[in-house]
Amino acid sequence: MNDVTYVEAARAFAERALHEGGKSIGFAFRAATARKATPAEHKLLSASLEHYRSRYAAAPDEALALLSEGESKRDESLDVTDAALTAVASLILNMDEVATEE
Repeated sequence: MNDVTYVEAARAFAERALHEGGKSIGFAFRAATARKATPAEHKLLSASLEHYRSRYAAAPDEALALLSEGESKRDESLDVTDAALTAVASLILNMDEVATEE
């Protein structure tokens, strides 16, 4: 799900989560799944968030490239390292329980 439309949707979702729920993954997970993450899910997503935060702090050009995907403008009031939540939002949005029509 690396198509530009999906990346842009993940960015918009992450921006919403940052504005409404802060920098943790709890709000994003609940908004997408209508439930709290299990301890195992929370641990995995939190580890992913920290991985991406470190990656984008070391390579802000990569973060900016991710945030520049799509036609809509990124929220420039957010730090580029917040691209980490875009990456995690993509993981959440691609979960079977979120992406299936069943």
